[in-house]
Amino acid sequence: MTTEKRPVIKLQLSFFDKIIEAFTLLLLLATWIYVFILYSRLPDSIPTHFSINGKPNAFGHKSDLYQLLTVLTSLYILLSIAARFPQYFSYLKPVTPESAKKQYTLATRILRYLKVLIVLIFAAFVFITTRY
Repeated sequence: MTTEKRPVIKLQLSFFDKIIEAFTLLLLLATWIYVFILYSRLPDSIPTHFSINGKPNAFGHKSDLYQLLTVLTSLYILLSIAARFPQYFSYLKPVTPESAKKQYTLATRILRYLKVLIVLIFAAFVFITTRY
């Protein structure tokens, strides 16, 4: 761990960053709404694991979908909180006052992309599980 004092900067989101954040949040909310609407029509037993061939090989109660959504929401929140503190991230190059804004922006953008991917993957899991 380095003892260097890194600058603390309040980053301003670009228009593109705001679009990505909005898309991710809307997709997260849409996934929750999808499960709420569909829940009463689901069978009591749903697939919880699929083989490499795409065939279900483990089943669980339909309430397991809420556990999946809770994990998804927790990851979303944790990554959102982490993105607020880029000065504590690990960087390949030393962070100087001159380079801080650029490095922090890139680092938080990577977290933003990671959030989108995680939400998309979990939404796909939910969709596939409820459609099987």
